[in-house]
Amino acid sequence: MSRLWHLTVFETSTNFYIVGSDVEKTRFRLLKISRKETQNLNIVEVEQDYTKEDVMKFLSTSPEGNPIVLVQNKRQSLGVDRWKGLIERASNAFGLLGAVRFLEGYYLLIVTKARVVATIGYHEIYKIEEVALISLASEGIAADNPDELRYLKLFQSVDLSTDFYFSYAYVLSRTLQENALGVSNWSRCDQTDKTYQLGRDSKFIWNNYLLEPLRENLVTNQWLIEIVHGYIGQQIIELPCSRLSLTLIGRRSAEYAGTRYLKRGANFRGQVANDVETEQIIWDMRSSPNFKVGKFSSFVQRRGSVPLIWSQDPATRGVVGKPVISIDINEPHAQTAAAHFRELRKKYGSPITVMNLVKRREKRRHETLLHDQFLKAVNYLNLFLPKTERIAYLSFDVARCHKTGNVLSKLDEIGFRCVLRHGWFQTYPSVYCHKLRPNSLLNEFEPLISEDGRFLLQRGIFRTNCVDCLDRTNVTQFAIGKVSLGLQLYSMGFVGEPVLSPSSEVCRIYEDLMDQHGDTLALQYAGSQLVHSIKTYKKISVIQERSRDVIQTLSRYYSNTFGDYDKQNAINLFLGVFRPSKANINLWDLGTDHYLHFPTDFKMKADYCAWFIDSDVLESCFDCKDYNHLTNGNTFSKTPSISCCQYPVSMDELYYVHYRLWELTKLDDLIRDQKDLQKSVTVDGVNQSVAQGYSFAKLWKQNATDKISVKQAKTTLSDDYDEEDEPLLKSDTEAHYECGRKAISFGILSTREAYGFEIKQPSESDMAKYVKYAQLDGCTVSKDLCSPGMPKRLNDLSHSAVLNYSNLEPTSFFTSDSIYSTYLSPVSKSSMKIFMQTIDCAQHGPTNPSQTDMEKYKNYAHDKCELCS
Repeated sequence: MSRLWHLTVFETSTNFYIVGSDVEKTRFRLLKISRKETQNLNIVEVEQDYTKEDVMKFLSTSPEGNPIVLVQNKRQSLGVDRWKGLIERASNAFGLLGAVRFLEGYYLLIVTKARVVATIGYHEIYKIEEVALISLASEGIAADNPDELRYLKLFQSVDLSTDFYFSYAYVLSRTLQENALGVSNWSRCDQTDKTYQLGRDSKFIWNNYLLEPLRENLVTNQWLIEIVHGYIGQQIIELPCSRLSLTLIGRRSAEYAGTRYLKRGANFRGQVANDVETEQIIWDMRSSPNFKVGKFSSFVQRRGSVPLIWSQDPATRGVVGKPVISIDINEPHAQTAAAHFRELRKKYGSPITVMNLVKRREKRRHETLLHDQFLKAVNYLNLFLPKTERIAYLSFDVARCHKTGNVLSKLDEIGFRCVLRHGWFQTYPSVYCHKLRPNSLLNEFEPLISEDGRFLLQRGIFRTNCVDCLDRTNVTQFAIGKVSLGLQLYSMGFVGEPVLSPSSEVCRIYEDLMDQHGDTLALQYAGSQLVHSIKTYKKISVIQERSRDVIQTLSRYYSNTFGDYDKQNAINLFLGVFRPSKANINLWDLGTDHYLHFPTDFKMKADYCAWFIDSDVLESCFDCKDYNHLTNGNTFSKTPSISCCQYPVSMDELYYVHYRLWELTKLDDLIRDQKDLQKSVTVDGVNQSVAQGYSFAKLWKQNATDKISVKQAKTTLSDDYDEEDEPLLKSDTEAHYECGRKAISFGILSTREAYGFEIKQPSESDMAKYVKYAQLDGCTVSKDLCSPGMPKRLNDLSHSAVLNYSNLEPTSFFTSDSIYSTYLSPVSKSSMKIFMQTIDCAQHGPTNPSQTDMEKYKNYAHDKCELCS
């Protein structure tokens, strides 16, 4: 049994019994947790499959067991002694999140309620909705220890029912490309062992610390679930020819995690604040759910704070001010940035493109300090890289470009070239017609194909940052993702051009997903939703967005001022950054958590010149005094190898669970599926414009082109705008491309705009011709003209309605021939003479030649004889 899908927890006076079953509930496993030792966790797993009868027999015959099982909330109401019989603490649970200990005994975390929010192939992704925290101590929670209760309350302030996700078989901490490449290795394995194993990425696992006690007690991974924090959204799009699934996944890093002003920049290991990996996945649901043969496509981006050691003290600002940005440590060798980009190269390969959105020019230096230091660090690191693998640095001032009203168009131009540089991932070959008729926009695209020639791979990563990595970063990632989405749909064959129309329904769906994605990440990091959504930069909603900006900014200020410190302490406790102990100071007595993330005894093991080599590899190379072979650029361009997973899942089990072959389909389930189908969006084409009502609403909003000449009201509630910088330079390096497909503008178009001509009043001659044509409707054919041999011409028509049109001139020399009658044209005299001569020759033979013909023949024969002699 590779995976336990249902868990039930029973409590007795001396033990906890956790019974796990497979998806059919036919095979069971047993986990026993002793309650006798308070300070230590004692778990015994019986590695044997049981039947339901065996499990019930074991529980009823155990020393403290009882055939009667009581639910916890009914125990006191029935007046039953606490330690008599079995007490059911949780039923149909989804898995174990881990165990944690503060000052007294251990607590067990179990996911008791979850729902499916997305499906990728055979795999279902669950969102946690309820978690049970069970005290394993025989005395229960130590109420006589106030510090224990305070730690417990602080730990529970991390709401696991919001934005935490898991999957049983899909490695959610990895990208689709990494998951699919693990599947592609099946062809190299033994055919008798059709299992795939893929290593988890601990960077995005938020319960690593909680799982440590269980793994130290040798609890197998079939009991455990690993959770990812961030955002997952999915929308089904119904097309006439197919059904698409558009999934957006945001994975928040558990390293150097925290709140807005308390976690800025990066630590010594290169782990940056607000580090999120964003992945968009398209699945043609009419194809197979198997990654090997189905049609899947994905594109990955990354956001994160500027990888320098810098900070902002919130005490240096007012309600609407900007905290001062300070560089805490100046690094001439850019060790922190080197560690960060070394991790990116190890995970994604090269090339790496950095889009820095902080302001480059300011009248009063604020964000410019970050821009200058970051640029110096990138230029220094590029000195030691081959030209083909250098970090591409792009600076784009979104706030300044927003004043000219063309932010998204410029980002589209830049994004198109960047996406062609990195490519995207797909599990299917390109459409054959694209090979026969390649698109001119893709002339610079050089695809990276997997070794077996089946997959198109994404190489490197596109990294975006601003100061907060929230508002400006989200609109930039939307623009880059929209470009990639158009290329992905074009590669699938759903659009004729590799460009997604910005007015299409599919683009609106993707915009909504990105807005939800940005709002969720902003709530997690800053305590409020996005101050400036994508609609703000599209300039289609002025009043609504302005009021929303004020509300979200005040909410963010309140959260940063009053709630961030407690939230940061809870995150440090949950992730194990701070581990309570009776011999150490309590968490809330620490003046700052700076030294938890920046230990004083930390030493960076890296070569300033060979910064791209991992420290462990570099240390082993120092032993042999030879690491020149590692500086080859090709070594880092390849896709990194994939390690093994904790729980192999067979392909048969995935198929079995996906289609639920052990149960009959109920009518209620079919009705529920139909309701789910109604939640999908139906469009006639990928580039179809949005619904009429949606477009009509936009007619009441000011056009973006009209706003360029209007003086906009500036707000001091955000870092995106600064009126003092208006006279400065407003240009950025631009990338240009052209596309033959143009988006339809909003509103009703004239015939000249739509078709190239204008409707005018017809002339008198045209009206006369039309009237003459319309009156032909009353014409009739005489019965005398219906004989088989008579021709049917227009001038033979006679009508009774209009006497003036009895004689009509035909407009063509063609007759009205049909299979029933044919008009015979007269034969000329010359044609008849030739015909009669041919008949006479056939009957009597050829006639004698004339005198003239004989003379010609004699002259020809005489000339021939002279030539021969």
